[in-house]
Amino acid sequence: MSKKYYFDKSKSVKLDTKKDEETKRFFVSSICLGQMQIDGEEHHHIANVMRLSAGDEITLVCNDDFDYHAKILDVDKKFTLVDVYSKVRNQANPKIELTAFVAVNKNEPMSLMIRMLSEIGISYFVPFTSKWTASQDAHEKIDRYQKIADQSAKQCRRSKTLIVKETQKLDEICKEFHDYDVVFFAYENEDDFCLQDYVKKYENKTKEHKRIAFVIGPVAGFDVQEAEQIKNSGAVSISLGKRILKADTACVSLAYAIMEKFE
Repeated sequence: MSKKYYFDKSKSVKLDTKKDEETKRFFVSSICLGQMQIDGEEHHHIANVMRLSAGDEITLVCNDDFDYHAKILDVDKKFTLVDVYSKVRNQANPKIELTAFVAVNKNEPMSLMIRMLSEIGISYFVPFTSKWTASQDAHEKIDRYQKIADQSAKQCRRSKTLIVKETQKLDEICKEFHDYDVVFFAYENEDDFCLQDYVKKYENKTKEHKRIAFVIGPVAGFDVQEAEQIKNSGAVSISLGKRILKADTACVSLAYAIMEKFE
């Protein structure tokens, strides 16, 4: 005999801020108000990791602008049945779209970099290969990196996760620069011009910047011809200071500075 589920929607209310902070967050591919099933990894996490049960409140997200509040009705062996009773606009999503073009760095902590970039508010992470990168490692671990980004989005309470894209070549990313309002190129041989100088020089123009990107090179840097190619493709060469930074430090520092200036 099939189970029947009853849920009094008249008693449901939007979660207050304090309660929302306490609810666990789960990503699903799509969401509809009313009853729906959660299966796969997120069901496993609900049932076997968090050991949630009927009556518990959770928050669902699906890479749109909202948090969806739900109550668990039943935890079955193969799925979790929930009732989605309200949605509220997510306040943690970034207000600008920022893309990080980062050279493949085998010995750099890419997973840690992605987690921190997700917390800062980066929208896209695009690894790329250049003359001095280990291209044979370029296409590995993309799925694992995406899972790290998804977990980080839950932790920092975004409803839109950072998207880790497939590895491209330097020539390919240079062709994409025209799609952005501005692309910053963190270049170790840039003497004086920095992010703050750009903001001051183009103060009125920067208020309209909504799609921004930046380029971080490999451990060994770019050769002169590659650097010229990046600048000739429209990227703005900037300095990150007097000290040479490791790739992960440069990436996170520049990402934070851009979000602070433009968001």
